[in-house]
Amino acid sequence: MVGETIGDRIKHYEALLREMWAASAKYLGAFSVNLLVERVVWEVSLEYKEIELLQYDQNGVSCAKIAARLEENPDLPVEDMFVKFIARYVEILAKLLGHERAEEIRKKLGQLGEEFSGEPFASREA
Repeated sequence: MVGETIGDRIKHYEALLREMWAASAKYLGAFSVNLLVERVVWEVSLEYKEIELLQYDQNGVSCAKIAARLEENPDLPVEDMFVKFIARYVEILAKLLGHERAEEIRKKLGQLGEEFSGEPFASREA
């Protein structure tokens, strides 16, 4: 968005991740969501090492360390990294919860993500 800093974008992504966490925990429980996030971090880190800076535990997620790294290196591909993270998370979630429940969560995320250009949360067709 015009005039929006990358720090603002990270805050938006952090809000989306927190919403994902809360919505998923309702169905899976905090412990299982923590394992799911761990799995997605591992997968995404094969391409984007900086995702390993994502802080997560039983209480939720924080992007503070990613934001700090971005201050050091403003060329990090955070947009692509977060979109890939969210897409993979929702893909696994659909397998765990079924497509109907995952679609409910995806719609919530889509509503929160409307301020982003494009629709990175569109469901994938198999």
